[in-house]
Amino acid sequence: MQEIKSTTRDAIVDFFLDFRAYITEVFGSDPDDATLDWNSAGACFHYFGEDRTIQFRLWERSEGHLGIPDMTLIIIRISFRGAQEVIQVEMKAFIHWLKQIAKSHGFLHFADEDSQPLPTGQVPGCRIACIRL
Repeated sequence: MQEIKSTTRDAIVDFFLDFRAYITEVFGSDPDDATLDWNSAGACFHYFGEDRTIQFRLWERSEGHLGIPDMTLIIIRISFRGAQEVIQVEMKAFIHWLKQIAKSHGFLHFADEDSQPLPTGQVPGCRIACIRL
């Protein structure tokens, strides 16, 4: 099994610290509600708040799985609960932040494991929705 590069490991840790700061500052959550779990391809972030569930993967490499390119943030689940007009604004702001912060930490692609490939802007060969950041 191949090790994760130290530069990617550092980027994931820094990303996680930024994620904890975001949920604390924007959602008013306890930073300890966010967890980081390492795996052979990268890591998973999990946050289970009172009105929000956020889970995503940061993969250094996919080793060909579903045609996902290396250095991809993969959405597992993002769910916000509450008044529709509030959660739409929160969700849009969070997704924008997530894309920007992923790119700033060296991730190159953004994917959603529950969505089919996109009609435009899709990363060629990927069998799930995936765009280049």
